[in-house]
Amino acid sequence: MKKLTTIIVLIAGILIVSICNFNTVREAFELNTRNAAVDSKVINKENKYIKSELKIPKLVMNNKEIERILNKKFESDIMNFYNTSVKEAESYFDDFPDAENKFVISSDYEVKKSNNKVLSMLIKYYKYSGGAHGTYEYIPYNVDLTSGGIFTLKDLFNENSNYKVVLEDEIKKQIIQLNKEQNLPKNSTQLYAFNEIKDNQKFYIVDDTIVIFFDLYEIAPYVAGVPEFIIKKELINTLLIPKYKEIIFYSSKATTV
Repeated sequence: MKKLTTIIVLIAGILIVSICNFNTVREAFELNTRNAAVDSKVINKENKYIKSELKIPKLVMNNKEIERILNKKFESDIMNFYNTSVKEAESYFDDFPDAENKFVISSDYEVKKSNNKVLSMLIKYYKYSGGAHGTYEYIPYNVDLTSGGIFTLKDLFNENSNYKVVLEDEIKKQIIQLNKEQNLPKNSTQLYAFNEIKDNQKFYIVDDTIVIFFDLYEIAPYVAGVPEFIIKKELINTLLIPKYKEIIFYSSKATTV
């Protein structure tokens, strides 16, 4: 009987250790595969010069140091936009004290791709200071969540690749198609006047593509909005640095919002 009791206690101990180890492994797996969540912080400010509604993204991550650094940057950038706009509004009303309408500004954001390796997000700024319409600007944040680093378009490609030529040729092909849809000559610059991309060209990631985009008025009139050009995986796959190829095309637990 004593021997049987010893065996039962031994088996129970093994089971308890196994369950604890399983829970440890499961928790470690969940921590390593969980996506970064994005919450919001809203700040509303108004005075005699300006009315603002600022929506600020707040990352929730397992790596709290990266979370802190990125959230500080998002909020700092948005508040810099607010402070610059306040100074602009004050200067305007000093010059035109009888002006009736306040400046109106806002910020918002849109997550384009999010998983446990990459976050691609746009922060969207809007400003109305009178006239027929307001202006807006999109600022991309393409983040390697394994390091917390924000990468540029140039960072993605092998140093000796001809990525600029490849991307520029593709954009020009898409513009020819857009001209055709507008019944314009294929080489017309009436709607789009594009020459080249920059090292820090704005882009975001969605699914297995990168999307290159341009600011208002940068290559087209206001009516064209923010021109976007989808660059498919097949076009750039061999040009990418392996590290970023994995990050961009990684899809496990990936989401788009």
